[in-house]
Amino acid sequence: MRVLMTAGLPGAGNVRMAWVIRNSPVGMDIPGCGVRRWDTFCAGLFKGGTLVAAIRNTSSSRTDWRRLVLAGLFLCAPAFAAEETALRLPSGAELVSQCYPAAGNILAVWLTGQQGRVEEEHAAAADLAAHGVETWMTDFFAPYFLPLLPSGWGQVPEADLAAWLEALRRDHPGRRIVLVATGRGASLALRADAAWRERFGRPGGDAVAGALLLFPLLYQELAPGAEPEYDPVVGRGRLNLVILQPKSSAGYWWRDRLRRVLEAAGSRVEMSVLPGLRDGFYRRGDINAQEIAAARRLGEMLLEGLKPFIDNSPSKGQP
Repeated sequence: MRVLMTAGLPGAGNVRMAWVIRNSPVGMDIPGCGVRRWDTFCAGLFKGGTLVAAIRNTSSSRTDWRRLVLAGLFLCAPAFAAEETALRLPSGAELVSQCYPAAGNILAVWLTGQQGRVEEEHAAAADLAAHGVETWMTDFFAPYFLPLLPSGWGQVPEADLAAWLEALRRDHPGRRIVLVATGRGASLALRADAAWRERFGRPGGDAVAGALLLFPLLYQELAPGAEPEYDPVVGRGRLNLVILQPKSSAGYWWRDRLRRVLEAAGSRVEMSVLPGLRDGFYRRGDINAQEIAAARRLGEMLLEGLKPFIDNSPSKGQP
């Protein structure tokens, strides 16, 4: 048995703790603490938005501590718990999504995997759901055992991408599906839409309403001082795109060129600049005070980016 829960503790702001309890001989695995035995318990104390970890030896009363941990999880989980859904793909891989349900007509599907589980992203997904945007966190790396490297995005089979997007479209006929991606993951959003069009597309039909791209990295590896050469998938895209571009990044200076390339391929592009932020601002090892503040507002920023899809009816055909 495996129980996966995301617990939000009072006073923690946008900080969340992920606990994984496994009923196995090894016992307990609490990500980020390196704890894998019942004789060691990692308790998190949130104070002023900071996590203080305390390791306590529980070898003499492991049963009591186990009950305490589980009780705490179930008390904390309801506000932030995600449901889980899985889809078997043509390659045989099983694609698992963590779903934050909501009743609105937008289904935001966040393409993840390279960074592992990022708690700031899951907190933002919960925030979006609280504002009526159902949000799915879908890991594309785990099903294929891909290395956590940028090159992993290009190894997801296109037949699987097309089948996955067709299943989403078929199972949610009354909703507008918006793909959400960051960094190199933006290429997967474009590939998925292009693959669906080539296999299932028909005149006047779309699988998705568009995509929201946060600090997209759509160029290939660059030599210092060289002009960017874009991933070939950029030329296959015909999507309604909203791009959130941090100003303190190289992509800011190439934003107009990227817009021209995307629009030449048939996409419609709306771009917003994020002052004072860098690529991957909320998950950087050298995160600064301004980026910490922005990380707390990640859900709000994404909701603002999704507004063009929320506010416009499907008949308008643009973000």
